[in-house]
Amino acid sequence: MGKLVTFREIVTRYEAGENAFDLTVEKWVRIREDLESALSLSEFWEILEAASIKVPLCLEYKDNCAMCPLWALCGKGQEGSFGKFIRAIQAYCIAGDLLPKSRVLALADQLISELKASKKESLKRLS
Repeated sequence: MGKLVTFREIVTRYEAGENAFDLTVEKWVRIREDLESALSLSEFWEILEAASIKVPLCLEYKDNCAMCPLWALCGKGQEGSFGKFIRAIQAYCIAGDLLPKSRVLALADQLISELKASKKESLKRLS
């Protein structure tokens, strides 16, 4: 397994000036890469923990989640890609590699794609 992003790493890099969207995409790319090689229950639990780590935009919008550009993907009560991924990876934490990875890999790909689209949309609004 590769190196999953930690909350400390996210905060440190964000405070050093790295782009919040880029850090969020990187977090999910690393998760996607680790899913490829994950076989044991402990590896799936590590991925679930990494997926649950807050992203830089959570720090920016901590008191106003509904204003966050990622609200539709991960906001409480939203049926976004994040929630779908979390539910799928929880199943892997129970069943391990007995389940085909294609579904959870596809959900990770969808989430990464939607994050990139959100970044583009936010940049468009700023210009």
